Amino acid sequence: MNKYLLLTFILLTSLGLHGQNCPPNIGFENGDFTNWELSSGYVASDGTFLLTPTGTTPVAGRQQIISKTSNPGVDIYGGFPQLCPNGSNYSIKLGNTDVKPPYPQGVAERISYTFTVPTNQTDYTIVYNYAIVLQDPGPNSVQHTMPEKPMFSAEIYDVESNQYITCASFSYNAGSSLPGFTAASGGNQSQGIVYTKGWTQSSISLRGYGGKTVRLEFSARDCTPGGHFGYAYIDVNEPCGAAITGNNYCLNEKGMTLYAPTGFSQYNWYNSDFSKLLGTGPTLTLNPVPPDQTKIALATVPYAGLGCPDTIYTVINAINATFNFTVPDSVAMCSAQPTYDLTSGAVTSGSSGNLAYSYYKDPNGLDFLPSPNAVTPGTYYIKAINPSGCSGILPVKVVVNNPIIKINAPTTFTYPTGIDLSSVFVKDTSLTYTYYYDSKATKPIPNFTNVHYTGTYYIKATSKYGCFTITSVNITVNPPPPPIITGPNTFTPNNDGVNDTFNINIKGYGEFGSLKILNRYGKEVFSTTSIETAWDGKYLGEPLPVGTYYWLFTGTNTYDRSPVHAAGSITLLR
Repeated sequence: MNKYLLLTFILLTSLGLHGQNCPPNIGFENGDFTNWELSSGYVASDGTFLLTPTGTTPVAGRQQIISKTSNPGVDIYGGFPQLCPNGSNYSIKLGNTDVKPPYPQGVAERISYTFTVPTNQTDYTIVYNYAIVLQDPGPNSVQHTMPEKPMFSAEIYDVESNQYITCASFSYNAGSSLPGFTAASGGNQSQGIVYTKGWTQSSISLRGYGGKTVRLEFSARDCTPGGHFGYAYIDVNEPCGAAITGNNYCLNEKGMTLYAPTGFSQYNWYNSDFSKLLGTGPTLTLNPVPPDQTKIALATVPYAGLGCPDTIYTVINAINATFNFTVPDSVAMCSAQPTYDLTSGAVTSGSSGNLAYSYYKDPNGLDFLPSPNAVTPGTYYIKAINPSGCSGILPVKVVVNNPIIKINAPTTFTYPTGIDLSSVFVKDTSLTYTYYYDSKATKPIPNFTNVHYTGTYYIKATSKYGCFTITSVNITVNPPPPPIITGPNTFTPNNDGVNDTFNINIKGYGEFGSLKILNRYGKEVFSTTSIETAWDGKYLGEPLPVGTYYWLFTGTNTYDRSPVHAAGSITLLR
C-alpha cells in the first residue's frame, strides 16, 4: 500500500496597505485571471515542473475563482473557509483532490504575475497567509522521500538575473518542520490521520529591488509518484506598501498598534538607533502615540529553512483625518439562532463609513476568525482601517440573550375581581411585554389588565436585541353564583299607586330576555322582551279577572353566557 500524504494550502498574500502602486488585478479584484499567467501539467520524479502555459484561461477544476457571492463554505479537512476571512470578495483555488493512482507523474498547477517593483518603494514586502493540511498514512504505507511529497511554493523570480530570490522564496511540503499542527476531524481519514495548520502569515521581502522586474509564482503539486495531492486557495489584498502595517494614526487616536509580517520565529522592536528594546512579538502597541515621523526598527528571525534574518524599518505617520470606530461591548444572539453575524452593519453602527473590517480570534489581530458571519457565543475582535491607514481593534462579546419570565403572583380570583396579567411576574424594565390568547402569540389580548375568565394565557417578553420568550400562565377565576330571578306573589292593578304592575327582579349577573304571563288555562295574556315593560293586569286593554296567573322568564347569565330560566305564580287582586 502506498503511503498517502494529503496536503492542503490556503494562501493570502498582501502587498501592504499604504502605497498606491499596485499592479492591476493582482488581488483578483476583477473576479478573473486578467494579467495573471496560468499553466498546468505534471511534476517529474525529480521534482521538476513540466507545465504548459494557458495564458489567462484556467483549467476547469484546477484553477478557479471562488466568489464571496457563491457562499463557498469551508475546507472539508482544515475547517477553514475557502474564501479568505479578511473580507475579500474573491479567492483562487489551485488544484483539487482528484487523484486516482497510479499516475506516471504528479499533477501540478501554477499561477504567476510579472510586475516591476516601484522605484520609490525601498521597503517592498509581500505578506501572505497560509494554512496547511497533511494526511499522515499508516505504518504499512510506502514511505516517500522529501522531494516526492506534495508541495506548495511561493516564490519570487528575478527576471533580469534569471534566478529565484533565495530569501524571498519558500516551499512547504508534507515534511516541513512547521510549528502549530493539530489533528483534524474532517474529511476522509481512512488512509491515515489528517494534521492541519490554521491560518498563518509569512512574508517575501523585496527590499532593494525597486525598479526591477520580478515574477510572483504560486505553485501546487501532487506527490511525484502521482498518488497523493496538494492544492491551494490564494487570496491577494490589493493595497500595496511596506511590510509593517498600522504605522499611520489619525490625530484623534490615543494609541496605535504596529503589525509585523508574521510567520517568523522571533521579533524584536527597537527605536531608530537600537538603544532601546521596545517590545517583542508580532505586534507592538504604542500608547500614547509617538511623535510624527518617529522611526521604528524591527529585527526578525525566521524559522529554520523559511527565509533569512532581516531588519525592517517603518516611520510613524500622523494623518490629519478622522477615525471613528465604535462597537458595542456585547451583542446578543437568541437561543433559537445557531450563529451570529458579526459582519452585520448593526455591530459597527456609528463608525465612519469608509472603514474596512477584518475579524479575529485574538486581541492582536493575528488569528483570523474563519467565519465571522456565523459565530457562536464568545469574545471576538474586529479590526478597522480607513483609507489613510489608521486602524484600531476592539473586542465584541457575543452572548445568548433570552428573556426569563418567572410567574410569582396568585393566579386564582373570584369574579367580578379580574386579574392583571402584567402583575403576575416581576418586570424587567429592559424588556417589552405583550399578552396573547395563543401559544404562537398571534392573538393579542385587548384588555390584559382585567382578565375575568379561567384559562391559559401567554406572556411574551422581547429584548432590545429582538430575542423573545413566550411563557404560559394558568389563570383560575371562580365564577359568580347564578343569577336569582324573583317576582312578587300578588299585585293589585287598581290604579291606587301601590302594586299596580308586575315585573320580575334579577339579582346577580343575569340579563333580561323575555317575560310571559299565562292564565290558569295556559293561555298567554302578556309578553315582553324589555325589562322596562311591566304587566298592568290587562289583556288587549281590558282588565283581567282576579285569580292566579303564571309567569315564565328567559334570560342569560352575563358571566358565562349560559341560558337562565325561571317561573312562578302571581295572584291578581283588585
